[in-house]
Amino acid sequence: MVKNRKFYFFIALIYTIVLLYFSLVDISGVLPDTNIKFQDKILHFLAYLVLSVLWGYYAILLKTKNAIIYSFLATLIFGVILELVQEVVNPLRDCDILDLLANCIGIMFGTVVVIWYNRKLKLKS
Repeated sequence: MVKNRKFYFFIALIYTIVLLYFSLVDISGVLPDTNIKFQDKILHFLAYLVLSVLWGYYAILLKTKNAIIYSFLATLIFGVILELVQEVVNPLRDCDILDLLANCIGIMFGTVVVIWYNRKLKLKS
């Protein structure tokens, strides 16, 4: 696996910008109708799980004390603020408490994955 911090920072930053963009623009009609119940919430969960894994892995590479905690808090704050302001930025979007919950659960799961992976790495060393 690539250990280049700049590479992972770039990937995490690009992903964050793309997530920011799609969170603020009107995407109604863009997603195919799959008839999956709670499809929107599943997508929120997955999007924020990936976000927290990317920033969490970058945090591991920094080898700074409590970096994973800072990564968790930063992605959590990002997800909460973004969900709350999207209605203000784009009147076609609205703040949904269930989307916010899906964001937070995705971040928690992603952080657990990062912590598990970090422990696995330490056991190998």
